[in-house]
Amino acid sequence: MKKLLAALLFIICCNTIHAQQSKDIQLKAPQKKAGAKVMQAFNERKSTRSFDSKELDLQTISNLLWAANGINRPDGKRTAPSALNRQEVDIYVCLKSGAYFYNPQENKLKYISDAQCLQRNAPLTLYLAAKVENDIWAYVDTGIVSQNISVFAAAFGLGTVPQGRMDKEKVREALNLPQEKQLILNHPVGYPAKDK
Repeated sequence: MKKLLAALLFIICCNTIHAQQSKDIQLKAPQKKAGAKVMQAFNERKSTRSFDSKELDLQTISNLLWAANGINRPDGKRTAPSALNRQEVDIYVCLKSGAYFYNPQENKLKYISDAQCLQRNAPLTLYLAAKVENDIWAYVDTGIVSQNISVFAAAFGLGTVPQGRMDKEKVREALNLPQEKQLILNHPVGYPAKDK
């Protein structure tokens, strides 16, 4: 009886782990030669606060995350520079399907929860979090990642706005954020709402 109970418990644990892993989203490889030229993107960059309900496809999400802070060299270094190569900025992604952690090494969205943490009715919200020590570098590095997001959005006809305002406790809980990480900025991202 004990063996049967142990076997049953083992099967339940395995199924629970598999169910959580199956909610992960494997992203497509980023398209590194797509988008507008950089000067055109700077010309188009603006803050967008109203969004269309159209969802972003996985290719666009992959491109966006890679541009924001993905790995662009075999040694693991990133598209966004960081002080002393700390690479302390993490990106959390909220979609209608739930909350995810962007794992740049695997180019994957790791499922966290079904929590809804979208901002401004955008179809996607990126949360930038970092381990903040007794210096300004985590904030500087977060600003660099934020700028990458803004320039990417402009280059691909998307809208975004960097925001510091959010219900940090609610978002922290939704993202299951480790205590040592601090929420710094968020970026709602989507297609700009059409003028009426």
